[in-house]
Amino acid sequence: MNPLRVVSFGLGPIGMAAARLALQKKSVQLVGAIDVHPDKVGKDLGDLLDLGRKVGVTVDADAESSLRRLKPNAILHCTSSFMPQVKDQLLLAARCGVNVVSSTEELLVPEFQNPAIAKEIHDAALAGGVTILGTGVNPGYAMDFVAAIATAVTFDVTAVRCVRVVDAGTRRLPLQKKVGAGLTTGEFEQQMATGKFGHIGMRESVAMLAKALAFPVDKIEQSVEPVIATETRTTPFLTVQKGQVAGIRNHGYGKVLGKTVLHLDLAMYVGAPDPRDEVILESTPPIHLKFHGGIAGDQATAAILVNNLHQVVMATPGLKTVMDVAPPRLCR
Repeated sequence: MNPLRVVSFGLGPIGMAAARLALQKKSVQLVGAIDVHPDKVGKDLGDLLDLGRKVGVTVDADAESSLRRLKPNAILHCTSSFMPQVKDQLLLAARCGVNVVSSTEELLVPEFQNPAIAKEIHDAALAGGVTILGTGVNPGYAMDFVAAIATAVTFDVTAVRCVRVVDAGTRRLPLQKKVGAGLTTGEFEQQMATGKFGHIGMRESVAMLAKALAFPVDKIEQSVEPVIATETRTTPFLTVQKGQVAGIRNHGYGKVLGKTVLHLDLAMYVGAPDPRDEVILESTPPIHLKFHGGIAGDQATAAILVNNLHQVVMATPGLKTVMDVAPPRLCR
C-alpha cells in the first residue's frame, strides 16, 4: 500500500509536533507544509524542526496553490480553536478534494455552537467527496471518547464523571498563556470576558458524551474560575508569583431535569499536584479507569492527529465526529 500523501496546515507548536511525528511514519509521506508566518514561509521543514537535515518540504503561504499542486490525501490541520476562523480553510480543503484531520476544538461537536457553519462545511465535504474530522486529546479523547468507549462493558450507565488534572508548567507556552498563568485576577477576568480564553471545548465534550450515551440531557453548563498560586513557581517560559493566577479550574455539567448526570472536572494550572486522568462510571458493573501521571497532552495531541489519518481517508464523506469514524490506533 502506498503511503498517504499528507500536508501540514498550520505550524504552531502542535502543528510542528504533528509534522515531526508524520515524518517518522512509514505509512505517511509528508509532502507539504502551509503557514503564513513570515519567519516560516520559504524555509525547509527540516530546518524549522531542527532536524539537522533538509526534508525537501518547503513551507508555502498559498494554501490553495499548495493543495492543488501537491494533491495530498489529507491535511493535518492545526490553525485555530474556533470554527469561524477555520471555515474558509476547511471549505478550501473540500473544494480541493482533500480529507482533513483538525485540532480545532469546536469541531468536536460542530453543530453545538455553529450549526450553520457546520452544515456548510458538511455539504462542501459531501460535494468534494472528503471527510473532515475534529479531534484531539481534550476535547476528543481524555474526557469524552474514553468514557464513551468504557461503557462497552457495562449493562447500563446512570452517570459519568471525568477528572483531568494537568500541571500546566509542563506544557507548551501557548497553553500556559491560555490558562492565564502569571496574570492578575483582574487580567484573568478581562480575558475570560472575550470568550476566547481558557480551555476550549468543555461544553462540546459534555455534548458529545450525552449524544454518544443517548442521555436525555436538557441543559449543558460550565463554570471557570482561576486557581491562585500559593507560592512562586517558574516554568521554562514564565514565572508565576505567589498571588497570581496559576491556571484554571473548569467544570462541565450535563443535566437531566436538574440532576447532573455528566460531570467533567478539569484542573489545569502551574504546579497542579497528582496529574492524572480518570473516568468513573456509575454503571453495572462499576468502572473506574485511571491514567497515572495523566496523558501528556502536547505529545498525545500530535499522536492522535496522525493516528487518525488513515481512518479519516477511509471514512465516508462528510463532517464527522470521533464517534463516527473508526477508532484511532497506532499508525506505523
